[in-house]
Amino acid sequence: MQKAKTYTSPFGKAIYPHLTKCDVRFKAEGEYKVDLELNDVDANDILKLLKEYQQKAISDAKDKTGKKQIKEASLPYKEEDGKYIFKFKMKASGTNGKTGDTFKQRPALFDNELKPISPDINIWGGSILRVSFQPYPWYTPALGAGVSLRLKSVQVKDLVEGGGQSAEANGFDKVHGDSSIKNTGSEDNEVSQEVSSATDF
Repeated sequence: MQKAKTYTSPFGKAIYPHLTKCDVRFKAEGEYKVDLELNDVDANDILKLLKEYQQKAISDAKDKTGKKQIKEASLPYKEEDGKYIFKFKMKASGTNGKTGDTFKQRPALFDNELKPISPDINIWGGSILRVSFQPYPWYTPALGAGVSLRLKSVQVKDLVEGGGQSAEANGFDKVHGDSSIKNTGSEDNEVSQEVSSATDF
């Protein structure tokens, strides 16, 4: 089987990130995720990727089902006020469908100097970051053929942490990356992803 290809997004604004702690509100196994807001120019490459992988999902579904027509499922993004918001997700735990083995995982998190981010730091909405991800084509009879964006790792350029509001809501303007100054974690920050993921950035 061909290894899934990994891509890296442009830097954008994080919305409702769950990167240091997984979200368990809707899924008991937990889920790491982030919505990434990009302008139309920066969004173009990811939009093209989504269309490309959706066509692959449709082609694979036709081969598998023998159907001539396959419905196109909604893609993991939305457009608001000229901005594109992409949804990246990673299961925190589960069972491997092929081996039956259980697993736990978390995204690798790096600051602007490529040092691992301390697990004590909470990455809040309004942070400027980019995402290493894998597009995953899928098909179900009910929903049709679609693509999900599998979160692999994240590099934070400008870090917003603590409080309940974004930096913008408090009247701040974006400045040079400061996440490495705030990041007091050691190089031994445990992550389930291979450290080689840092070379994606």
